[in-house]
Parts: sequence; structure tokens; C-alpha cells
Amino acid sequence: MSETAQEIDPLGGITARIFVRFVAIISVGTAVTMALLNGREISSLPLELTAIALLIAGYAYFIWAADPYRRRVSSRDYAIVLSCLLLAAVAESFAQLGSDLLVRNDWAPLCLGLVLMLGGPYRTPLFLVACTVVALAVVAVTTWLNTPTLGIQSPLIALTVTGTPVLALGGGAALYSGYLIAGLKRARIEATEAREARELADRREVIEEFLGHNIANLRRDVLPFFRHIKAQDALTPADIDQAAELSERLRASLAANALVEPLAELVGVYRDPLTLAHRLTQQQRAAIRTLLLFLSDQPEITRERIELSLALSGADVVGVLEAHLANPDRTAASQLAPFIGLMQLAFATAEEDISADRVAVRFTI
Repeated sequence: MSETAQEIDPLGGITARIFVRFVAIISVGTAVTMALLNGREISSLPLELTAIALLIAGYAYFIWAADPYRRRVSSRDYAIVLSCLLLAAVAESFAQLGSDLLVRNDWAPLCLGLVLMLGGPYRTPLFLVACTVVALAVVAVTTWLNTPTLGIQSPLIALTVTGTPVLALGGGAALYSGYLIAGLKRARIEATEAREARELADRREVIEEFLGHNIANLRRDVLPFFRHIKAQDALTPADIDQAAELSERLRASLAANALVEPLAELVGVYRDPLTLAHRLTQQQRAAIRTLLLFLSDQPEITRERIELSLALSGADVVGVLEAHLANPDRTAASQLAPFIGLMQLAFATAEEDISADRVAVRFTI
């Protein structure tokens, strides 16, 4: 299944929701204004009020579903919003049945086009194309029902007037969605390549530092030992004992020079037996640290109740960040969306598992 722009970049939902609110105000204001100005074309006031109520209900649900602190806007959520707008268009059409004189002052096609336009960041291009086709069909049928009273002689002209906003805004939304998704995927690939390049550079730097400084005190013993073995081309019992001693000293030197992992100070339980944390980039460390600080600031979560573990799963490094809530509550969990989005930008994958008394985030380096 194709990813939407919001799934690739959850933080973009913060800006998108502001746009949803703005367009909702414009749509509802336009519908109410047109209904008041064209009252003589309304044959059924209850149906007109029902249409406006459905319009308001659809946008209210959209604003609620697009809350960036909730889960992402799903296809089901958008289908509910579009259904409310389609029912509003049908109700508005029947409210003017027998008295509609000018289709260009009907607000339903314009509002349908605007809600299709809003789907760009939330749905895939093919999904939006399908929604546009459905909306065009509804607009065509409702316009055709009112053609007997219209002053336009040709039904084709009436269909063109009402269908143009839906086709233009719906098609534009599909193109914008495709462009946005392609750009975000390209940015993700570039970020992955940059991360891999940084990791390679970091590994080289660590090796150079290790060879240059960390075992400087052992080189005076290790290198002569290697030269001795090469010269005699044989191992004696004394050589074996000396090799074991040098191995122990080397291991002790590595342990002594291993830095304490800073992330361990932010959690109550830290598990990294293979010291995989050194593979984390600065961006990844910042994302984990931001999430940990958010969790520790919650009154129902203390630092002692947070666990962080890193382990190998095949060729991948898999991390699990888990926080247990002292008092079961979904308040903190419902505010995790921006932080999960930050993790998804920093890591190859990041998935959340939220329950009433537990928050867990699984990520892959």
C-alpha cells in the first residue's frame, strides 16, 4: 500500500491542520452567505439547513481527525468527511428542486472541490482521483435534476459550470499529493544516504582514534610480540601465555576507555550489551533524547519507569523504548504523534504501540 504524505512526514500534519481549519471557515461561510443571498431559489428550508449542518459536521470531523496529536487521517476518516459533503450536496440540490435558476450560485460543488483539495497531504493520488470521480458523478446527477428550471438551455453548459471546480481542485489535489510524496521520499533517501556516510565517517574516526591513542600504551608490547612471532615462525608455550596476557590487557584497555552512554542517564533501565549505541547518529540521538525528555516530563511517567534497549535483529539494530504509566491514562499517549513523527524522520522505521498504561516505540537504525 502506498504511503501518504502525512505518513511519510507526520510533523507536516501540524501545518496541514491549520489549512483545514481555514478552508472549513471559508466553506461554511460561503455556504451560509450563498444560502442567504439566494433565498428565492430555496424551495425547502429544512433541506437547506440539513445541507449546511452536514457541511459543518463534515468539516468538524475533519478538524478532529486531523489533530496532529492524534493518529493520522486514515482513508476511513477522509471517506466519512467526503460522505458528509456529498450528502450535503444532494440535500442542497433537493432543497432547490423546482426553483433553482442559476447553478453558478450553488455552493455544494465549490465546497466539494475544496474538501478534495484538502486531501492532498492526507491521501494518495489514486485515492483522490477516485474521490474526484465520485464527486463529479454526484454533481452531475444533482445538476441534471435541476436542469428543467435553469435558465441555461444546454445541460452540458450547466454540468461544465458545476463540475469545473470539482475537477480542477480534485485533480490539483491528486497532482499535489503525488508531487509531495515523491519529494518526501526523495528527501528520505537523501537523509538515509547522508546518515550512512556519517556512520562510515564516524567508524573510521573511532578506528583512527583507537589505533592512535587508546592502545598507545600497548603498542610497545604488542608490535614487538608480533615481530617476534613472525621472525621465529612458530608458537611456544611462553608465546601462548604472553598472547593471552596481551589479550586481557587489550580487553581491559577497551573497557576502561568505553564512554558511558549519555542516553543511559535519561532512563531507569538501559540495555545495550553489544554497545550498539555508538551507531546512532547525532540526529537519531537528538530524536531519542527529545522523546525521552517529553516522557519524563509527564506526571504519570517517571524516569525510573522508562526502559531503553538496543539489540541486533539480523543485520539491523532494533531499539525499543518503553514507558510504563503510574496511573493508567491516555493523555500523554495522545500527544505522542509529533515525537513519533520525529523518530520516523530520524530512523529507517519507527512504530508506536500505545495502551492505557504503557507506551512503547520500536525503531530500526
